[in-house]
Formats: sequence, structure tokens, C-alpha cells
Amino acid sequence: MTKEIELDSQLWDKFEQAAREQRRNPVRLLAQVMREYLEIYEDEKLFRQMQRDARKSGYKEEDAVDLVRQARREVRQQRGEV
Repeated sequence: MTKEIELDSQLWDKFEQAAREQRRNPVRLLAQVMREYLEIYEDEKLFRQMQRDARKSGYKEEDAVDLVRQARREVRQQRGEV
């Protein structure tokens, strides 16, 4: 599926020139940039959700360290490593 968009011609010209200097196809590079943007956006959205959940839980950062250490101890005990 293709979609037409309107861009400022100067912006596109600069982008196209930068892509060509890197020997990249400007349209493919734009698609890659858009995919990377969406990936970062999703990561940031997940991080914000995790922050909200952490605040609601009442745990503090120090608690997380203790919980991880405790979980690792339990795993080692189950494996018989302790």
C-alpha cells in the first residue's frame, strides 16, 4: 500500500541530499526512520506505563533491587546451587 504525503519541498530536498550523500534511497530511508520512530514511541509508552504501575504498587527502587536478589536466591536454591 502506498500513501501520498505533502512535505515542505526544502525539507525534502535536504533530506534527499543527506540520503544520497550516504548512498541511500531517500524513500527507503524515510520508511526506516519512521519505523525507528514508532519503535522508540512504543518503548517510551511502555516505560511510562511501567512508571505508573510502579508508583501505584508502592514499591521503591531499593525494593526492586531486594526483590531481584530474593528471586535469584530462590532460583539458585531450586537448582541446588546454594
